This record gives sequence, structure tokens and C-alpha cells, in this order.
Amino acid sequence: MAPDRFRGAVAGAFCLLALAAAPVSATVFVCTTADGRTITADRPPRECVGVPIRELRPDGSVRQVIEPPLSAEQQRARLEQAQRERKEREARRAQARQDIALLETYATEEDIAAARRAALTSRQAMIERSKKRLETFAEERKRLDDEVEFYVNRKVPDKLEQAIEANESLVQAEHRLIAEMEADMARINKRFDAEAERYRQLVSAGAKPLVRTSDGATR
Repeated sequence: MAPDRFRGAVAGAFCLLALAAAPVSATVFVCTTADGRTITADRPPRECVGVPIRELRPDGSVRQVIEPPLSAEQQRARLEQAQRERKEREARRAQARQDIALLETYATEEDIAAARRAALTSRQAMIERSKKRLETFAEERKRLDDEVEFYVNRKVPDKLEQAIEANESLVQAEHRLIAEMEADMARINKRFDAEAERYRQLVSAGAKPLVRTSDGATR
């Protein structure tokens, strides 16, 4: 008989003997220590510290398994695992909500493309208006620079200097606005790229659009 099987048989025999010797209503606690010894007692044995303890009913069936207390490192690992699992569940729920919203918003990929064009058109219109204002400011600056030429070797009037500073501030503000609109358009394109890709994945997997019509039906 192999050593492991022999030890298992011996341990089982010890359990049976302990149960046979115990009163009919007694509960027996059994564990296998780190060095392979089987310990039985009518209460959790001290020798079983650090290993699982089986609480047996009088008929030999397991009522429960008492796990040993976790070490600080094990507690930390279990907490981290629980936090990871919670974040994964939250991420799955969030993705499910996003998927439903996507299918409720768009009936086809062309709807996504149309929404993209609408969002980009409004930003592009703001950029075009800003460029028109820059043209006006440039004309005004040229007029101001022409006035400055009359004061060669003389102090430029405060009013003229203030007008030039105001013009520069307005130009800078328009450039900032254009940069913000261009960055916003890049974000819009990125968002719609992601939505179009996810929409294709959902439809390829068999999902159906859930867009509501005015009468409450889906199309």
C-alpha cells in the first residue's frame, strides 16, 4: 500500500475509533496537522491551530469546517481580491447600461454617423465665426499700427497703447476658443469612433436596436 493511502486509511480509522468511543450525542472535532498527524477531540484541539478543523456529527458526517484565522497578509490579499471583484462587477454593470443606451439611441450605423456630423458641424461653425472675428481684429490691428507710425521718436498715447493691448487680448481669446473647439472635435470623433465600434460588436453578436418610436414601439 502506498504511504499516502496508508496514512489516509489510518486517519480514517482514528476518526471511526473516536466516533465509536464518543457518546452518541457528542460532537467530534478532527484536524490534520501540518506534520500529517490526525487529531480528534470533543472541542477544537490546540494542536489544530493554523489548519482547518472538521466538526463531525455523531453519525460521522461533517457539520462544518472551521477555517483557521487569516494572517494579516492573507486578510490583505482577500480584501484586495474582493475589491477587484467589486470593481469588475461595477464595470460590467456600467458597460451593460452603456450598451442599452447605445441600442436605444441608434437604429443603424448611419444614425451614429449623422449624430457625429451634427456634433462636429456646430463646433466647426463656431470655429468659422471665430476666424471671421480674427480677420476683423487683424484689420483693426493694421489700422492701429498705422497710427503708431505717426509717433516715431515720440511717446505713443496711452489710449492707443490700450487699444493695441485690447486687440491682442481679443486675438488671444479667439485662438484659445479655436483650440478648445478643435480639441472638442477630437474628443467627439474619438467618442463616436468608440460608439460605432461597440455598436458593430453588439449587432454582430445578435443584439437588436431598441430605438423607440413616438408610439412607444421599437424600430
